Amino acid sequence: MITYEQPLNEKIRLFMRLEHMFERFDYYISNPSRENSQTAIELLLEIHEMSSRLDVKSAILKIIDHQATVIKNYHGEVDDVAEAQKNTIVSVLEEKTKELYGFHGKFGQHMNQHYFLNFVKQRLSVSGGLNGFDAPIFNLWINQPVETRTEQLLEWVEPYEKSREAIVLVMDIIRKSTEEVESIAKNGFYQATLSERNKNKDFQLLRVHIPNSYSCYPEISAGRQRFSVRFVAVEALETRSKQVQDDVPFSLSICGF
Repeated sequence: MITYEQPLNEKIRLFMRLEHMFERFDYYISNPSRENSQTAIELLLEIHEMSSRLDVKSAILKIIDHQATVIKNYHGEVDDVAEAQKNTIVSVLEEKTKELYGFHGKFGQHMNQHYFLNFVKQRLSVSGGLNGFDAPIFNLWINQPVETRTEQLLEWVEPYEKSREAIVLVMDIIRKSTEEVESIAKNGFYQATLSERNKNKDFQLLRVHIPNSYSCYPEISAGRQRFSVRFVAVEALETRSKQVQDDVPFSLSICGF
């Protein structure tokens, strides 16, 4: 199955972008060739850029507080096991809140005055600018032993770990907040109103699941009240594709609290 996700607000979009960049950083640092170390440092600077422009810590704290409040106030039918799981989740969320409040300032501030990282960032603003002849200090760094490069990359990313752990937790809770519902896009198109699902829920993420064998993909559009899914057939990547004219079965998850 392939899962396509659509964030329903800018906070979740921010978290998903950071989540994606952290995952890619992990991949490249776990295979630390010179080329992968260069990609890892470029990703680190992207993470820094996004964290510098936006108040990531405040956004995470707001979502965690909302999740903890909703979970604590849930009074549906739950057995002892479910009640224990609920209490465990709330405890973990509250612990993450304490950790985030204990971090003073913005994430990534340790990189603001770092000469080498700012030099690399400047070179990246020029197409093809990060190379050995335009940036000899980078040539020196990229030719250091693998252990040295990896240790430094891990040191530079470490201050982001609290935000990363919190984002992973938040997104995991959101994704598991609802079950998949089997749906059909008539003539390749599906539309629904969010308020019809649950007026008391704050929906944060749409997830569309389709088999790998499908030669189409969903284009998801969403607003505050309604959303639509249009399945587009892929015949050739060189040309713009058209909407599928057949009915398309798919699974839908509308996630939120």
